[in-house]
Amino acid sequence: MPNCQNCNYQWSWFDTFKIGFMNNKKCPNCQERQYIKPQANKRIYVFYIVPLIILLFSRPLFDWSTPVFLSIGFFFIFALTLIIPYTIKLSNEQEPLF
Repeated sequence: MPNCQNCNYQWSWFDTFKIGFMNNKKCPNCQERQYIKPQANKRIYVFYIVPLIILLFSRPLFDWSTPVFLSIGFFFIFALTLIIPYTIKLSNEQEPLF
């Protein structure tokens, strides 16, 4: 889990999950605004995009039916949603993505 760059407070999984959608959030401990580092933001995109692309290209290869394909896709999305908060790093200031 990430730590606040101001007070070194370790964020909970739920708080980290919420900042992943909002890109910034106040620290639950010191109330200073924290931002996701751009490298972590890019990592989140890669974690979601790459498995979904692999899944799309593997469907014709394995000849999966639609229900099997959708259930595997939902499993990937669910698993990645659980893992993403562990990859987030925080910063005191907002930095450009590129």
